[in-house]
This record gives sequence, structure tokens and C-alpha cells, in this order.
Amino acid sequence: MRKQERAVLWINKGALISSHGRDYVVLSLADVNLVLAKEVGSGEKVLLKIGDVEPPRAIKSRDAEPIVERDLSTVSTADWTVAEERKRLIEPMLNKDYRRNDALGVRIANEAGVSLATIYRWVSAYRHTELVSSLLPNYAERGGKGKARLSAEVETIIARTIDTFYDVEQKNTIASTIQEIRRLCFNANLPLPAANTIRIRLGKTNGRERVKKREGEAKAHDQFDPIKGTIPDADWPLSLVQIDHTVLPVIIVDDIYRKSIRRAWITLAIDVHTRVCLGMYLSLDAPSAMSAGMCISHAILMKDKWLNRLGITTTDWPCWGTMGILHMDNAREFRGDMLKFACNEYDIDLHLRPVKKPRYGGHIERLMGTVSEGLKTLKGSTFSGPDEKGTYDSEGNACMTFSELEKWLVLFFARYHRNIHKGIGTTPLTKWREGLLGTKDKPGRGYPARRLDEESLRIHFMPFIERTVQNYGVLIDDVHYYHDVLRPWINAEHPEFEKHKRKFRFHRDPRDISTLYFFDEIAQRFFAIPYRDVSLPPASIWELREAHRKADERGITRDNEKATFALLNEQRELEKDAAEKTKSARRAVQRLTQHELARQQKKEDLPTVTQTAPSEFPPAIRGYDPDAVKPLDDD
Repeated sequence: MRKQERAVLWINKGALISSHGRDYVVLSLADVNLVLAKEVGSGEKVLLKIGDVEPPRAIKSRDAEPIVERDLSTVSTADWTVAEERKRLIEPMLNKDYRRNDALGVRIANEAGVSLATIYRWVSAYRHTELVSSLLPNYAERGGKGKARLSAEVETIIARTIDTFYDVEQKNTIASTIQEIRRLCFNANLPLPAANTIRIRLGKTNGRERVKKREGEAKAHDQFDPIKGTIPDADWPLSLVQIDHTVLPVIIVDDIYRKSIRRAWITLAIDVHTRVCLGMYLSLDAPSAMSAGMCISHAILMKDKWLNRLGITTTDWPCWGTMGILHMDNAREFRGDMLKFACNEYDIDLHLRPVKKPRYGGHIERLMGTVSEGLKTLKGSTFSGPDEKGTYDSEGNACMTFSELEKWLVLFFARYHRNIHKGIGTTPLTKWREGLLGTKDKPGRGYPARRLDEESLRIHFMPFIERTVQNYGVLIDDVHYYHDVLRPWINAEHPEFEKHKRKFRFHRDPRDISTLYFFDEIAQRFFAIPYRDVSLPPASIWELREAHRKADERGITRDNEKATFALLNEQRELEKDAAEKTKSARRAVQRLTQHELARQQKKEDLPTVTQTAPSEFPPAIRGYDPDAVKPLDDD
């Protein structure tokens, strides 16, 4: 059993930490980005920046239990239900100031039907990682060796009965549901599951969807949809965060010719309690699941490295942490499986706003309006529309590049955080500080857990595609990928259905499809899976789609990768030649530049994932010579 690396660091009074090779004890939380600490050896008291704080070097966590990591794509709905129920049960014991209380532990153990020791192991497992997956069956408890306690057939009967017998308007009771499940298992000559096991499966309310099925839409709305103008559950920093996209009302210019390339998109996240902007993502690409994922990971992680990368040293952005509830509208990019699975793993309650039914205050809309209003002062502004713009030549006056706009936005939010906000009567940064550190009248929530598993978090919030592993590797969008780490999984059978091949989850950044990210259960870590033909150039998914379109026009088959990518390179050369003359060409070239910068940044953000040893060709294509394929066939 492999011990999982520490995934979070709690920084509170009395915590052991390290900084620049020395161990310290935290004395107090001095500010939103500073702690007062005493060095273990000398007793010297110093102020340490949160961004420089790491887990203690010499003192290992004694409450860390061995936890087996697993591929989340293999987790069944039933297992997730068990993990979430365990999280609900131990919630009273997860407070940062909690001290061992056997009376509380016994009460929870009796409710769960397990021993007191098991409850403490669950608490230890979750506090060590802050991941719901640490509480999955047989993965956060001793014994079991990774084997399911119930057979796949029994799990299927339980899940199906809950869906068709319990989650219906008939509103059958828990007792009758248990009886029905055990009856079906008896008829199928299967072991009868314990009543308490079934109750745990049913214990997860499944939120709005279950109430809608059992009680109707009106009841679900009354219980789950906030009333317009009010926000429940936003009493603390990070308790509720809203996210949305908008196109910025300012024309920007390309890096080379300093000529117009239209407008950029921004994705923003706002903490409703404090009104701080928790995260942002600027892009020339239209909103997508990637935009949402990038903004969420930016909101959760500290901003120090990102600010240094931008060359900004005059200000800070001390707002970060995993949110409790994430509100977003019902746009397509927010409804995909990636966000659902990632939010489940990081214990984020995902709420989608019904279309054309904004039943809660539009805090994110007002933030985007504030940003738009601020941009009206820039040359190249498009204002609010033709009436306000008048005869102003937005394109002719445009002068700011993409990178300059990004820096301007950082400085804008630095001012925004320090200006009085009418909605809260103070500055967002003051409200954030009071929410974390407390006031005379109200205690603070303390620093959020700082995530140390940055690589995994960034990958989990990337879109994914599920594929089987074949002899040639993996085929996605008519492009082949391969690495030796895939060998053990070639033609792997589905663990529950013998006649089916097992599908694996491959994460991918649409801006750079040259690499997939695959979680290997043997090595227990993510690996970068490159093109099978490593001579092919990096490209975005949008470039590949355009190349496929041109290939179809010329009668070139899509399985001819060399020819397809030759068309892609040809398109790039045409855009470079036309960049000085046409706006669309300049924008295409600038997008290519931004995607190349993103590729370079991934090498910094995912160092242990991207630095993998080269692989040989898969067995099915030994002797394959990529240079033997002709780039284009014009006949």
C-alpha cells in the first residue's frame, strides 16, 4: 500500500511548518498573507509569507494514514455515495480547532455502524488530503485490499432500485426500499446486503434532483433555489463562489504589428461574502470547459508564482482556497462531466442556475460590469454600445496587447480589492481579512487549507476524454498517442463486464493537444502521453479541426497524420503572411503565440508530470517510420 503524499497544509496557531529550509511553529495569523512564527531551534520570531510556507521538514505527520490512490474514472456512483455519507458523518470533527472527543466519536460511530477507531481513521484520512476520494470504501480503512465489499451485481441492484423504486413520486419508505433490494438479491441468488449498508446508500440526499423526483419541481425550488436578491450560506469567505464569462469591451492589438485583433474573453470568480475576485482567466478563445477549469484552479491556488510570471512585484493577490459552493449559469461549458467529477473530488457543491431564472443576486454580473466600466478609460474601448461609443474609432485607438491587458487587470483588481464596496460597506480585502482572522464580535474561519497537490488539481480541472488502450496506443480526434506507461493497460478488460474493454480517462488542454494526461494505477501518479509520432508539431484543437476541414476538401484521409499536420503548418504560414493585412490572420497568429506560452507554463506548473522518459513505439507499430509518410498528396 502506497502512502499518499500530503495534499493540503493547514496553517493555524501551533502548526508545524517550514520555510527556506528551517522549521517553525506558528504563533499567530498576522495577516491574510503573513504568519508570525518561532523557529524550532533558535526560538527567533519572524514574519513569514504564506507563499513561502511548506510542510515541516523533519517532523512527519503522525496522523497520516496509508491511503491508496485510485483512478477516479473507476469509482462507481454507489462508492461516491458512501464516501460523501462518511464525509457528512465526520463533519463535526473536521473543524480546525477540534480536539479529540470520544463521546462525539462514539455517537458518530453508532450512527455509522462502525468502530470508534474507524471514525478516527476517516477523520485522519480526510484531514490529510481534503479529498472526498480518501473516504471511498476499502480505501480509507484497513483491510479489504482494494476489493469491493459488495459484488458488482448487488451494487447494480441497489443503484437501480434506488433510482426506480425510491427516487419516484410514489415516495416509498426507506424500510420498503431495503426490503425490495433484499428481495431482488434473494431472487437472483446473491448475498443479501445489510440494512445499514443500504441506508448509507440512501443517506445521500442527491440534492435537488432527488427532491424533484420524489416531491416535485415546486418543492425542489423552495428547498434549493435561493430567492432573488438573497444569498444563503454565504456567511464566510469561500462559502459561496460565483463564476461566469464575458467578452471585454476593449479592442486589443497583436504583439508584432500592434494592429487590432478584436476583443478577449475573461472568466471571473467572485467570493460572495467578501466580494473579492478569487480567480480569473483571460483568453482569446471562446468560453469552454477549459476556461471554467482554469479559472477555478486559479481561484483555489495561491497567486504568487503567477504574479512573478507576469513580472508584477508591486502588489499581491492574497485570496485563495477551495470553495464550499460553486454557483454558475446553465451554459454548456459548465454542464460537462469534467466539472462534475472534479468538484466531487474536491468536495465542492456545484450549483447550476436555471436558464432565464436568476433567482439569486447577480454578484458575478456586477463584478463583470465593474470591470467593463473600468475598461472604458482605455484606448480602444468599445464602450457599452454604438450610442455611447458615438464616432469614437475603437480599432484605430487600440494600443494594448494581450499580455499588457492581463497586467492591467491584475492592477485593476488590486485597486478594486482596496476600495470601499457599497454592497458590504468596507473594502473587499478588509472583509476577506475579517472573515479569516475574525473581529472583536465574530471569530474568523482561519486560513483555508492550502493545497499542495497543484499538479493533480490542474489536471483534474482539464477536460477529459475516455478511451480504451489499443496495441497502437490511444486514438483521439484521429491523432495517435503512445507512451510505454500504457503497455499494462493495452486491451484491458472492463472490471465488471467481461465482454467489454475498459475505458480510461485522458485529460487534455485544448490549447495544446500534443499531450494527454493519464493516471497510472501502478505508478500511482499522472503521466504525460505524447503524440505517437513525436515529429508532429504541437497544435490546438481549433487548428486541428481546421486542418481536418481542409483535408476533407482536398480528399486527404484523416488517418494520414503527416498530411493533416502539413496542412496545419501551411495554414500557419498563410496567416503569418497575411497578418499585416487582415485582422483575422493577426488574431490567429496571436492565439498561436498565447497557446505556445501556455505550453511553456505547463512545464512549470506540471514539472513531475511533463518530465517523463521517452518511450519506444508500441508493439503493433515497430518499424514504423514517420518520415516515410508523404506530407501532401495533390493528385
